[in-house]
Amino acid sequence: MGFEIYQIQPLENNRIALHWLRPLALGGADGLFAQHIPMLAALGETWNLSAQDLLRLAGESDLSSKGVFFNLTPKATDQANLFHMQSVSGKTMSMLTDAIFHFQVACASRKRAEITGANGELIVGEWSHKPVRLEQLRLEGGTRGGTWAWSEPPQGASATVV
Repeated sequence: MGFEIYQIQPLENNRIALHWLRPLALGGADGLFAQHIPMLAALGETWNLSAQDLLRLAGESDLSSKGVFFNLTPKATDQANLFHMQSVSGKTMSMLTDAIFHFQVACASRKRAEITGANGELIVGEWSHKPVRLEQLRLEGGTRGGTWAWSEPPQGASATVV
């Protein structure tokens, strides 16, 4: 499970081939958030990055044919669950960063064997009309440093997941 970069190749009949390229480390001391969020937070406590911004920060070229996906597939299962990341916005404090990720479901609870193409790519339907998902994540890092490890975000007593 984690963030990954895929090459996106449109196919006929509203299908898309996703070719896995590499993982994308956002958290951790060497992740993109630790490298860039303190500078963004210095400009203002809140910040916003598109998926294209993250790809650019990761040193990717040809951004028009690549995407950031959140792979929710547990390693011990043959189910595929991929969310296509649209953007992430957040609030950075001295030692904490709260981030809200905006995703569209690209593939949910599908058997990997059913959607794997001949070359190992994933073949999914076009996702612009699929459900939107928001995820709140917290990192133990901020303007004064930290480990930038993922932690449980605070949830109010009446928090609702939509």
